Amino acid sequence: MNTDPISTRYLTLALELDRQIEGLVDAYIGAPELRASVLAQPLRPAEAIADELVALHCELRQSDYPARRRAYLEAQLRALIGLARKQAGDVLTYPEEVRTCFDIEPHFVDEALFEEANAQLDALLPRPTPDASLSTRYAAWRSQFIIASDVAMRLIERIAYEACTRTAALLDLPEGEGVQFVLVNDKPWSGYNWYLGNAQSRVEINTDLPIYATSLLDLVCHEAYPGHHTEHALKEHHLYHTQGWGEHAIQLINTPECVIAEGIATLAAEMIFGNDGSSGGDSVAWAATELYPLAGIHLSPAAQAELRQIGTARRHLRALGSNAALLLHERGASEADVLAYLLRYGAGTLDEARQRLRFIRHPLWRTYIFTYTSGYDLLKQWIGNRPERFVTLLTEQITPGWVEQQVLAEAQQCMHD
Repeated sequence: MNTDPISTRYLTLALELDRQIEGLVDAYIGAPELRASVLAQPLRPAEAIADELVALHCELRQSDYPARRRAYLEAQLRALIGLARKQAGDVLTYPEEVRTCFDIEPHFVDEALFEEANAQLDALLPRPTPDASLSTRYAAWRSQFIIASDVAMRLIERIAYEACTRTAALLDLPEGEGVQFVLVNDKPWSGYNWYLGNAQSRVEINTDLPIYATSLLDLVCHEAYPGHHTEHALKEHHLYHTQGWGEHAIQLINTPECVIAEGIATLAAEMIFGNDGSSGGDSVAWAATELYPLAGIHLSPAAQAELRQIGTARRHLRALGSNAALLLHERGASEADVLAYLLRYGAGTLDEARQRLRFIRHPLWRTYIFTYTSGYDLLKQWIGNRPERFVTLLTEQITPGWVEQQVLAEAQQCMHD
């Protein structure tokens, strides 16, 4: 694969910065000799890398790249410049760090939304004793869905087959693509897609916490079809191999591309199974018929309705993690206070709250939590009831800023119509 000078320099500098910010490069499928050359060079100061990134950004702005390609790389470079400068010693506030990395504005969500969700859960969950806490009741209710690891793998294979089939009805998947699922432990995340190139992925699913049959459909769709694996495979095919755009030989953590990637992945199950909060959603019905019986779980129509309602209420807690991150990193809350906050509003277990805290305090992932909430909200607003836009997100160079511009333009058009 031949890359042009700008994209080659982009790859080189990103690989070089990865030597100082471990985990920055999430995947690299480009020429092995380029990576080997970078690794063979002496380690340079982050400040020198930042200066070269600034120079590359200026060169890019004078290039004859198509407008959207140039905008994509400009956004990526702004994030890399910020990361390199932070590594060199620049001090950023937490909101500035989020803004620099992702080209989005971090917002603290009104806790009234969480209180409303908890009120809905309080009305829905069985109450074995008058004084049973909401978290105790939620844990007791969902214990019926805990499954062993070997059972989980059977369910994962069934979900992957169905999700792949439904995704293939939306668009053509690259020939020979495939996903391997592996159970792991001692990780700060629940699932992770390691993209290997040539339309192949390894998806790791963390078993530190109990595995719930009800969580697997969303997880598999998020990491594989039509989520991360699908996006990576399609962009490798369309943008890297067909267009020859070398920047798609690399995937970088803590850059604007992550907002699009996590928005796609967080929407993934909804795009092929529908939204269970609406009349068109069928994930609960499908799982109750085709999936849960494989684990010996049989749900009556009433139990399915209950599962659907509880799932809808839980979705209103999506922004809890980003609020917790702002409390920890911007508002000066202690880890104990943040843990208490997660327990107060999350209706989860102490182990789950600790796992979430572990993620948002991790040096690499401390800002990443915003990609899920902002990505979902932004992309869902743009897609609306037009599934062809989801295909666009999977196959084209898109930035958060571009999507936001489209949303604003369409809103203004509606006001004038």
